[in-house]
Amino acid sequence: MMKKIFQISIVVALAGIILAFATPEKKVEKLVSKIWKKQTIELIDVELPDSLKKDFQQFKEIYVDGVPEGYAVYTTAFGCRVGGCAAPGNANVQSYETFDYIVVYDNNLNILKVDVANYGGDYGYEICNPRWLAQFVGSSFGFKIDENVDGIAGATVSATYLIEDLNHVGNTVQALLKPDFTKL
Repeated sequence: MMKKIFQISIVVALAGIILAFATPEKKVEKLVSKIWKKQTIELIDVELPDSLKKDFQQFKEIYVDGVPEGYAVYTTAFGCRVGGCAAPGNANVQSYETFDYIVVYDNNLNILKVDVANYGGDYGYEICNPRWLAQFVGSSFGFKIDENVDGIAGATVSATYLIEDLNHVGNTVQALLKPDFTKL
């Protein structure tokens, strides 16, 4: 019995290590491929102004069977403070944990999928639940906790930061893709 538990632990640890080294680009490709199954996917880098390069690790236009179908953003948001959670606000970058997430939009900038790609914190990991993340599908931004987004027990701070960041990303992507965009 102990040998079996040890073997399972080794397999889980190795899987975690392998996934930890997956690049943001690979994670985006994998998520997009889950949305458009059995179709030819091509991800093209969208040129970002210097002011946004620190915000978006990846910003891709998605082509499905040669047709533009949407956009994918890989970015980072704040989570809990190092050592535990406290109410959001006035985040000091050095004292907050961060997490990476991916947002996939259609051509109308409605969210098709939100996925937490890398959550390394000790607290607030409940936001990784796909059922909780599904509530963002169909909208672009304008999310407000307890109004049009359900809160989540055990992840109040991380959920609040994710919602704030989704609003920021949605607004930014919308502005960036306008024909008259000049600079953010």
